[in-house]
Amino acid sequence: MLLTLKIKNYLTIGGAIPLIAWLACTSLANRALAQLTPDTSLGNESSVVTPNVDVKGALADLIEGGAIRDINLFHSFLEFNVSDGGRVYFANPVGIESIFTKK
Repeated sequence: MLLTLKIKNYLTIGGAIPLIAWLACTSLANRALAQLTPDTSLGNESSVVTPNVDVKGALADLIEGGAIRDINLFHSFLEFNVSDGGRVYFANPVGIESIFTKK
């Protein structure tokens, strides 16, 4: 009976604090990450995402590749979510005037 009472008190008081702290940390960590996932609809011309690249003096997710058609560059993604304050930089080869993305 005494052991059951101690376990119950731990779960309701002491166990709740670490659990709440863990949930807060993991939920905040997930929000801080960008989710940029190219799909395979462009075959060997699919986009390539490189996270945390120094672009013009600040960190950004660099997107390269894609399908070039005349003066246009096309990218296709399964997921394209950028966190608040996050940066994404699309590399634009010489001669490209428009970059299009679809999700």
